[in-house]
Amino acid sequence: MPTNNRRSSNQAMQIHSFEPGAAGYAALAAIGASTPAQYALDYEFRDADDWRALDAAFAQAGRPLVRYVAVDRDGRPVGYGYYFEIGWAPPPRRYWCVVRVLPEQQRRGLGGRLYQQLLADLRGLGAGAMLLELDDTLAPLRPALERRGFRELLHSWAFTLDLGTCEPARFATAYHRLGDLTIAPLAGEIARGADWLPPLHRLFTQVAGDVPIPIHPIAAPPPAWLEHQAVGLPESLPEAFFVVRDGQRYVGMSYLHADLAAPGRLYQRITAIDPAYRGRGIALALKLKTIEYGRAHGYSHIRTAVESNNPSMLAINRKLGFEQREGLALLERAL
Repeated sequence: MPTNNRRSSNQAMQIHSFEPGAAGYAALAAIGASTPAQYALDYEFRDADDWRALDAAFAQAGRPLVRYVAVDRDGRPVGYGYYFEIGWAPPPRRYWCVVRVLPEQQRRGLGGRLYQQLLADLRGLGAGAMLLELDDTLAPLRPALERRGFRELLHSWAFTLDLGTCEPARFATAYHRLGDLTIAPLAGEIARGADWLPPLHRLFTQVAGDVPIPIHPIAAPPPAWLEHQAVGLPESLPEAFFVVRDGQRYVGMSYLHADLAAPGRLYQRITAIDPAYRGRGIALALKLKTIEYGRAHGYSHIRTAVESNNPSMLAINRKLGFEQREGLALLERAL
């Protein structure tokens, strides 16, 4: 009797709770790296140390992150699914979910099985909603998700600026609006002996919840994490980490990371302003500083991402000449 090899292969797959350890984190990194970096989802990584750091952050915060792995008949991990409760914005009982399957194992129902495992867990917890991201290259999957009850909350687009053709000089008057405020690179703050980390961390935790999809999933990550972002990563550029000072108080920040896979490209990680100082053109001035840095140091492009519910930053990027590219949708299903 003929058999459906795809179905029998899927049935041979097993889903287990994730076991931390060198092999487990290496497997997560391999699966996370199986998709091009520009299509990676938020809170999904290509390096084992980043996965460990994510788990450590949740453990330190006393908040659970639950992860499952799918393994083939030889015990090789070929997919993962995980969830955690969103803590950066109300309402409570909403859970962020991620499902990823190796490309060669896709379209066999394995992603659906991981999804069903997460769904069963969340229903058991009395969750109010589950959220997941779908990048634009997987748009054909969207009708199936909508049939399951998902709806779009927002869209996040990639934007790229060609530093060879942009004209930042057209916006030089933006600096005039700063008044007594000062923009300084973090490298300069460190050089002058400033006690920079505590006030910068206070600013970050104050504004992180205003970012639609924050760079860190814990609303108040430890200062060591921010220090690592600023000066401790291979891609860190303290001279391209700009802060806005009102006297000795930090009231704004914007920073770049080098793209280690593309030496001519920079990533704009976050631009954030103290709420009391918004509406004064500070964000535009900060963006201009990052552009000036990139041009002065021979970079060709800056890449960033902006969400559809952040109209002010969308307007700034378009004004500066950033070109909108494909991105991803954030979908929600009420439970």
